[in-house]
Amino acid sequence: MSAAVVVMAVGVVLVLALLGATLALAVGRIVRGPTILDRMIGSDMVLTTALVVIAAAMVVRRDLTGVPVLVVIAATSVFATIAVARIVTPSSDPSDEGRDATTPEHAVEEERP
Repeated sequence: MSAAVVVMAVGVVLVLALLGATLALAVGRIVRGPTILDRMIGSDMVLTTALVVIAAAMVVRRDLTGVPVLVVIAATSVFATIAVARIVTPSSDPSDEGRDATTPEHAVEEERP
């Protein structure tokens, strides 16, 4: 076995160990919470880790057939993050269920007599 093959094998094992640790920490963040934003960060980390694993497998195999899968996972992650952000952010429309706007401009206007 040549030295290049050994170095490549050690590199692959190291990358997989680090990605496994990242995945475990992300799942821990999802389980522990406590808010929906913490869980969203964890799920983004899981999806990003999946992207990196698929991309690393594509590099090792020298095959580009997984690119559509990467695009779908990335789009799902982006759309899910936007959806959660829209749900969590209060509306600036005063007619929406009495929620207050959280923008600094509205906060300054409300404090003045």
